[in-house]
Amino acid sequence: MKKAQKVSLILCAAIMMLVGSFAWAKPTAHDSKTLKWTWTVNGDEDNKGSSTITMKEEQIQKMPGYSFSGAITNKYEYGFVNVKLTPDAATLDILKKCTGLSFKVIGDGEPYAVKIITSDVKDYAYYEYRFDTVKDQAITVVVPVEFLMQPSWGKAVGASVNTSLAQLIEFQTTRNGSPGPFAFKLWDFKLYTGGTPELSSAEKKANDQAVKDAAAAEAKLVKPVGGTLTGVVWNMDDNFQYANGYNVYFGDPRLFNGNKISRGETYTLKFTCTSSRDMEAEMRIYLVDHTAAAQYHTELCPQVIVPGSKLKAGVPFTAEITLTTTKGATSANVNANLIGMETEGQGKKGVKGSGVQKPFTITFSQFVFTKK
Repeated sequence: MKKAQKVSLILCAAIMMLVGSFAWAKPTAHDSKTLKWTWTVNGDEDNKGSSTITMKEEQIQKMPGYSFSGAITNKYEYGFVNVKLTPDAATLDILKKCTGLSFKVIGDGEPYAVKIITSDVKDYAYYEYRFDTVKDQAITVVVPVEFLMQPSWGKAVGASVNTSLAQLIEFQTTRNGSPGPFAFKLWDFKLYTGGTPELSSAEKKANDQAVKDAAAAEAKLVKPVGGTLTGVVWNMDDNFQYANGYNVYFGDPRLFNGNKISRGETYTLKFTCTSSRDMEAEMRIYLVDHTAAAQYHTELCPQVIVPGSKLKAGVPFTAEITLTTTKGATSANVNANLIGMETEGQGKKGVKGSGVQKPFTITFSQFVFTKK
């Protein structure tokens, strides 16, 4: 009995030493001295979208980097842009063995995703890590490979990413068609092997200070609501599963500019638009909170029926409406401060995709949104 206990203690000690060796293994960092990438960008043109992105090489904090800017549109329902890092042969060998990655980023306050593109994923549901940016402030992002996960909409190919099948690295916007401008910068991209990377205490302290500095700068800003928006397209989706026609939730960071809808406010919307097909009924426009906290549909003002807005295909229509709020949004999140539009049509209620005349688009040549 004593002998068995002694063996058990020896085994436990050995296991603890083994676990400790893994837990405290310091990873090897590979930076631009050894990593060679070809940086390229693309919008959603292959999905018949019109989102744009431009890339410029520049020095950032005395290091080589890239700045990116452009605009997301919802011509493609899930509008997006990509930044691709394609490795040379030697870098690909390191990527296939990597245990994590890191980079520095100056963003616009919007979230983005970094992905490892692998050959076993066939439906674009690549393993990704979504990270927040801090508006106009530099932060360091460290991503162990175990933090990468496939999005829920894709076909799962494994519990974790198989880096041995890696092909390239990709950064992508995560706004899912919410239109408006974006801007961010990337530099000091690294891969790690032989251990799990983590933020150093200095990097964590710098990140915390960046958040504080951004909050202080934001507090000093006077943020006007709305203005003249360009590139606005409403994709009117089949909504017969829940209602009697078609609808859209329109969100754009420029609409409320970080402000939150409150009760008792008055907004004006003036617009000129055309429809891709004849509409079956007039527009009903309102403000809506489309977040989980609002049960995904809480109307913040009465619906306004727009007289004469039963549009004919390609025929311009101009209107001006006033929206007066009776409720406030649950937060300043873009999806909590949306413009909703519904219009009736012929179809079978309770059955998605049963609309007789099918989804359509409304394109705006003028879109002016203001707060009184």
